[in-house]
Amino acid sequence: MEKDLTRKKPLIQLSGQEPPKLLAVGIQTSEVSDDQMDASIVELAELVKTAGGRIVGNLVQKRNKLERNSYLGKGKMTEAAEMAARLEAVQIIADNELSGLQIRRMEEGINVPVIDRTRVILEIFAQHATTREGKLQVELANLHYALVRLTGAYEGLSRQRGGIGAKGPGEMKIETDRRVLKFRIQKLDEELKKMVQNREVQRQKRSERYAPLFSLVGYTNAGKSTLLNALSGSEIATFDGLFTTLDPTARKVLLPGGRSAIVSDTVGFIRKLPHGLVKAFRATLENVLQSQVIVLVSDVSSLDARDRITAVEEVLRQIGVLEHEKVMVFNKIDLVPDCEFEALKASYPDSIFISARTGANLPALIERMDSIISRDFTKVELALPVGSPLVHEILAMSQPSNQTWEGDLVKMKVELPKKFLPQVEPFLVSAQ
Repeated sequence: MEKDLTRKKPLIQLSGQEPPKLLAVGIQTSEVSDDQMDASIVELAELVKTAGGRIVGNLVQKRNKLERNSYLGKGKMTEAAEMAARLEAVQIIADNELSGLQIRRMEEGINVPVIDRTRVILEIFAQHATTREGKLQVELANLHYALVRLTGAYEGLSRQRGGIGAKGPGEMKIETDRRVLKFRIQKLDEELKKMVQNREVQRQKRSERYAPLFSLVGYTNAGKSTLLNALSGSEIATFDGLFTTLDPTARKVLLPGGRSAIVSDTVGFIRKLPHGLVKAFRATLENVLQSQVIVLVSDVSSLDARDRITAVEEVLRQIGVLEHEKVMVFNKIDLVPDCEFEALKASYPDSIFISARTGANLPALIERMDSIISRDFTKVELALPVGSPLVHEILAMSQPSNQTWEGDLVKMKVELPKKFLPQVEPFLVSAQ
């Protein structure tokens, strides 16, 4: 009988009403600047806050490289143990992804439960997954995470103490064996593949309607969902937090000249996003693969906007779409004075600066999208039989600039996709 791996005990039991206290530890290698390290720790604190915990202190060790067998040196582990006791931290959170061996050795050396950045991200994913597809992707990511940590690492992770991790599918019991995990992963892969195939059918229908796909991508909490609402007039729920969008959401957006586009929201990216998570969420990222244009949304109020853009581009490289046509959009200009992002304007001269929340400069983005689409349209004059199904199809793609009825014919001047012209060629009067 197949085990139900979606049912689990809490990773670490939350206690009381107060957020559990965590001590953050990190490694700063030679290629990481002090500012980059500070930004990573601040981001880790935001992740912990989103997951329901609170960072009460941090400890950073400078090392030439990440050691495979031990994350912290012995001296730093002693210091971490003393610091955790003094601050009453119930859990250690590492700023990197840890192996099972690293987790076990840290727990033995500090005597406090240890989790890593990836584990916290998975917890947040679990809290925000609402659809069937989202929940399956979260479980798949958890299974991949657990698969490489079966050599006793879960002995520490399964202790029920105060900390983050009371919710979410995928936490494995210690005795779960590799064969069962791989079998469940295979089943999830098959189910998600069917969902991707269904989305491909939808994409084909969209292609037949000649509605190009623009995918909103960017760092988590850059305001992508707010931007989709602003463009489409929809009311997708938005939150000021990390990873609040897991499931792909697409909306039709009307553009000048009667043309339309499909705009899709996607899961936000983040620094140090493990390749395993990208792989698990490939179904969500299918929309990015299928898009004609990527709208890269960045938070202009972020002090490390450039580093975040680099992190997003690395994920785009991993999924093979870095060379797609891109529109760079800097959001949240209402939060900072103009003088604070002049350097970004100089570095990204073709970018568009907007506020999705207030609508400031949003027409500039709409015009850019329309100009991209217009490259594939041409102006034509047609004379079609009244009642022809082509009339309805044309009106769904674009609004005629002139339309008259003469006997059993309807004459119209309209912009149509160049790919659609062969279908109307018998009724073509003129083309520009």
